[in-house]
Amino acid sequence: MHNKIKVAVLMGGKSQEHEISLISGSEVAKNLDRKKYNVSGITIPKEGINHPIIAKLKKADIVFIALHGTNGEDGTIQGLLESLGVRYTGSGVLASALGMDKIYSREIFTQTGLNTPKYVLTKRNQKKRELGRLKYPVFVKPLDQGSSIGTSKVYNSKELQNALSEAFKYSQTAIIEEFLEGIEITGAVLGNYSPVALPLVEIVPKKDFFDYEAKYDANLTDEIVPARVNKQLTKRVQDAALTAYESINCRGFGRVDMIIKDDKVYVLEVNTIPGLTPVSLFPKAAKAAGISYSRLLDMIIDLAFKS
Repeated sequence: MHNKIKVAVLMGGKSQEHEISLISGSEVAKNLDRKKYNVSGITIPKEGINHPIIAKLKKADIVFIALHGTNGEDGTIQGLLESLGVRYTGSGVLASALGMDKIYSREIFTQTGLNTPKYVLTKRNQKKRELGRLKYPVFVKPLDQGSSIGTSKVYNSKELQNALSEAFKYSQTAIIEEFLEGIEITGAVLGNYSPVALPLVEIVPKKDFFDYEAKYDANLTDEIVPARVNKQLTKRVQDAALTAYESINCRGFGRVDMIIKDDKVYVLEVNTIPGLTPVSLFPKAAKAAGISYSRLLDMIIDLAFKS
């Protein structure tokens, strides 16, 4: 009998997504096969990481990162684990940082031939803010947040100022992005050097857009898997997801958010640590591919050992 792998599930964190991370982490810890793993849950408090936590991390064979947002999904915890010499799941430092930054990632996406929404960049201390060639409605987003935190859909100039004030609560920089009316799709990707695209999920929010509340309340969004698009378009969307994932050197697993408008695929962003809660999109895509939640966790851990 082989020795069990010591897995530390890291959750919580100094992030606006602390509570969601706790749900993801608890779900991961609950579903890891106890025949294969010795599982310990490590919760980072909202104040941030401390020396006792670092001591626990050093004892693990592998850290399963179930953190979301800043200080978890942006390369910071990955850098700490690299410096400690501790193996971890998911993407590395650079891919994590790029995935979190909506501007740098989109610059890379466009270099690889992908379509992205038009946007205007604005900073907190900037006095004059203009839409350029964009027309209302638009989205206003903090540069480096997940789960639609600080994001607003805006219909006029008065709303724009309020939306920017909200976005600047979370970031020094915000983007004003064109609204693309189309089919909202997310593409889950699994793998390191030869990643595969899982079945697409179509997102139909019952609210004005797929905001934080709609993401985590199953009653506020219909999530249809496989997405209701034809085979040819499905292939193009999955190819776009794979290209985006590989362009910033993701590994392990990730989720690419996209919009289809007039049969054209637009890539919004890559989530390098997608949600793993019971209502999250990535596990739903895996299930549609015949991969159970427990098996999905095995695959993510296996990919981390092979990276």
